[in-house]
Amino acid sequence: MQNGAVLILLSVALTPVGDALSKDVGANMPPILVVFARYLVAGAIAGMLATIWRVPLAIPRDVRVPLILQSALVIGAMTMLIIALSKVPLALAVGGFLVAPIVAVVIATLAFGETLTPARAIGAMLSFLGALLILRPTGGLETGVLIAIGGGVLLGLFLALAGRNRLGLHPIVALMSQCLIGAAMLTPFALLHISEFDPSMVFHIAALGSLTASTHFLTVAAYQRSAAAVLAPFFYFNLVIALAIGFFWFNEVPKITALCGLSLIAFGGVLAVLPARQPRNRSRFSRLWAKPVTVGRRHLMPRPGPLGKR
Repeated sequence: MQNGAVLILLSVALTPVGDALSKDVGANMPPILVVFARYLVAGAIAGMLATIWRVPLAIPRDVRVPLILQSALVIGAMTMLIIALSKVPLALAVGGFLVAPIVAVVIATLAFGETLTPARAIGAMLSFLGALLILRPTGGLETGVLIAIGGGVLLGLFLALAGRNRLGLHPIVALMSQCLIGAAMLTPFALLHISEFDPSMVFHIAALGSLTASTHFLTVAAYQRSAAAVLAPFFYFNLVIALAIGFFWFNEVPKITALCGLSLIAFGGVLAVLPARQPRNRSRFSRLWAKPVTVGRRHLMPRPGPLGKR
């Protein structure tokens, strides 16, 4: 578990750095161009790595439609996040986006019949209350946070579908496909704003694409080493890093109400992803007092318990 935890912590520590870069670049270019360039670069990096590692790039026909659907959800979610980053502080946008695990739990429960444990129900309610707090920290509706929550809903739908229908692709192929499909979907919209592209942001965009690819690989490597239920709560470490980066990079200080809302979202999310409690094993006393088992005409006594012989 420790190796997986270290990898996922590294991934979630780098993710807000990418969000901060997106916010920085978004101050000089339209958000749609930022998302397009970010995923085009990440897809190109994944394609080069797949070529170097000689990973087969063929995609089976039966997974192409789900792959396109999942790519559309991810790109839609990230577009809304980057738009939100241009309107509200980094921590608020990230916090609104992190309703995704709660949304995934709700969808899995309502649509796929998964068990809704008391902890998950409480977690969903706490995160909902947290979202309400960060939506109206000063009595007025925060449009940017609303957009971030909308992105979190799309990401939650993606997580629910991805957990239900695993595509079985090599991680590098999945990353390349989703990024390039998403960039292709955004191309018509990006061309409308191509005149607003800022050449001075080329290195920032290259860094963005590299971070996107890196965090994906770290997350996949972590999940290969540890159980999903163990790793899921670590995603809320994003909020801590986002608060620190927002303060030192953008001089952003969220209000107390917003901080309380972020805390509720994080705590509710951790509750929601906790594994269901397993029934305890029978105690040694219950084994001692077990009834004899009848086999034919013979009565077999249970094996002696650990407290002594019968």
